[in-house]
Amino acid sequence: MQEIVLMLFQTDKISLGKAAEMLNISQISFQKMLADRGITIHYDVTELQEDIEHFTAKGWL
Repeated sequence: MQEIVLMLFQTDKISLGKAAEMLNISQISFQKMLADRGITIHYDVTELQEDIEHFTAKGWL
């Protein structure tokens, strides 16, 4: 499952947040997984909006 999620992320089929959710890990853990494999992070306006919504829902904003 991890390899599939990584491939989907690398090909911009899913966001970083969605990838972490699919693997049931934190976004930070997923970012570490990417860094360990030398995979760059794609972070766009849509992902920023998702993060803002997530943080707002958690009461962090």
